[in-house]
Amino acid sequence: MSVEKGDRVITPNGQGEVIDDKVYKGIFSAFLEPQIKVKLDTSGQEKDFSQEDLKLQAKKPSPKEAIEAVDKIKEQLNKIPNMPTREKGELPNHLEYFKQDIQVDNELRKQLGITNLDYVDKTLEALRKTDSTANCWKEIESNLKILRWWTRTK
Repeated sequence: MSVEKGDRVITPNGQGEVIDDKVYKGIFSAFLEPQIKVKLDTSGQEKDFSQEDLKLQAKKPSPKEAIEAVDKIKEQLNKIPNMPTREKGELPNHLEYFKQDIQVDNELRKQLGITNLDYVDKTLEALRKTDSTANCWKEIESNLKILRWWTRTK
């Protein structure tokens, strides 16, 4: 098993997310297997573990999975009741901008993509507060979770 930055793992101290997959300590560390730094969910602490101490829980989302999540959210937007006219046009546009920006190897464009995702996230949060009864919210939230996870690991 090979873990990478962004993967979810189970450690002897609980669950967490890999934040660095190659930590070397000491002058002889170049001859040893690197340690893996994990941010633990419960305490927020960052601890180093050997590869053998970790059990892979979930791989970070691939770029393809992130793009699929964007498309699924766009499909669900039509199911939100009483969405204001402006947001009906704005949300799909910002999702499309995000989708385009994450496919480019340009740091500025990726930052702009994250800004577009933040807009979508905050707008959907406000809309959900006004009417959380629609069936689409569970699907939207699960796909937003994938996108947030993907952006954290980039």
